[in-house]
Amino acid sequence: MTTRALTEPSPFSPGYGRRPLVFGGHDDELSELSEVFASLDFGESQSVLISGLRGSGKTSMLARLQDAARDEGWLVISDDASAGLMERVMETTIPALLGGLSPDSRARLTGLGIWKLDAQWEYVDRHREIRPLLRRDLVALSEILAEERRPAGILITIDEVSSGKVRLRELSRFALEISHAIGEGANIMVAFAGIKIDLDALVEQEHTTFLRRSRELDFRRLSPTQTRHVLSESIRIGGKTIDEAALDLLVSVSQGYPYLVQLAGDYAWRSSGTNAVISVHDAESAHIRAVAAVERRVISRVYQDLSEKDQEFVAAMAVDEGRSRIADIVDRMGVSAQYVQVYKKRLIGSGYVQSDGHGHVIFSLPYLRDYIRSMSRERVDSPVSDDLENYPPRPVTADDGREA
Repeated sequence: MTTRALTEPSPFSPGYGRRPLVFGGHDDELSELSEVFASLDFGESQSVLISGLRGSGKTSMLARLQDAARDEGWLVISDDASAGLMERVMETTIPALLGGLSPDSRARLTGLGIWKLDAQWEYVDRHREIRPLLRRDLVALSEILAEERRPAGILITIDEVSSGKVRLRELSRFALEISHAIGEGANIMVAFAGIKIDLDALVEQEHTTFLRRSRELDFRRLSPTQTRHVLSESIRIGGKTIDEAALDLLVSVSQGYPYLVQLAGDYAWRSSGTNAVISVHDAESAHIRAVAAVERRVISRVYQDLSEKDQEFVAAMAVDEGRSRIADIVDRMGVSAQYVQVYKKRLIGSGYVQSDGHGHVIFSLPYLRDYIRSMSRERVDSPVSDDLENYPPRPVTADDGREA
């Protein structure tokens, strides 16, 4: 058993874009969306908007959908919302998908004048006699799939939606092409993932009306039961066991935040070394390292991205131990209630704060309160000093910097 534990890698995957071994939460939604791939009965799931704060599992959900679609013979177009999305999909992704079609299907596509293929039916170049449009590509592929693989369609997933003006313009054009293809009968499911405030901005664009009827999935923290399942099942599959007290501690440490669940589990696993059982000592070691890592990698960056007034709002919240009253935040910030509501709405849209009953808010991101408090203590108690005052700069003379 010791030899096995020594050679088995960690079953946890805290790195960005890595698929967790055990997916926590949203099982019903995943099952319902996967049913579309088998039946082509789209219902409310023709378009899906997946929102949530960073590290909440949105990218993992997209990956699960992609796997389920491929299992049913669907074609999958997967990308992010960075610059050049339309060009990448039309000039690289779709041509690559052609290779998975039969020679007869590729011959029929060539006959439509949309793609140019060589004698071996390999993609050569786009045929420019017909103006290339994404909608034409998608409709043609959908029609071929209907003939070749029944039932099957095209899944399009776009991650990291951004609300920057330039990005929104391209995303709007991209969404418009998809809506035209759907209108022409193409069997397509499209899923966009991002922070809610960015998805809301996308939906409000001029050419994205169809997205306003999308199915919405809001990714928040896992429940204690779900967290315990992800940790214990991952450890079991990895080939070890865990003390109940250690499992309780990891559940408490991770606070249901999916990225932190993977991070704390990974640290505990590695701390256990060649031992077959993860102990309380391993969980305590993971506690210290995981919280420090999530503060450095996520929370500090989230805080720095906030505007000055957003920072004032969360600082006013950090005074409280639990949820905060909006009336108290108004008093602490010294501004009007209407003014505070603007920043409340924006922070809720960003996913860092959530409503908690009428007139109250609470932090969504674990340890953000502690981070804000620690920053306040550092400003008061720890003046910046790196001992360089003992090494004053050398005075600059008239000869400095002159060539000999």
